[in-house]
Amino acid sequence: MLELKKTTLQQVTQNIQKQFASYAKQDFSNCIQMPIFQLNYFINQAIQKHKVISISYKDIHDNEFVATGFISRNKNNKTILKLDSLGDNLSHLLNINQIKYIKLAKR
Repeated sequence: MLELKKTTLQQVTQNIQKQFASYAKQDFSNCIQMPIFQLNYFINQAIQKHKVISISYKDIHDNEFVATGFISRNKNNKTILKLDSLGDNLSHLLNINQIKYIKLAKR
């Protein structure tokens, strides 16, 4: 009986890990730069509806990164955003000008 519970717990754990891994496998290779007004619209919708999103963004050296999680806006400066990643307990601080593309995360 104890082994059965352990096996069931392992299955549940593996399913949760697969779900988090599926969030990370987003393809942004053929996405073009979204206009600022569209980025703001999508960000506002994601905040209001508390949706998980994937963001493609660039650093100061034009390296592209992808992050997936819940987004929030700075109360004092509306151009600064914080994305709390799923699964790895990492927060990304972003300026709106760094973001290339946003889309809803696939479940």
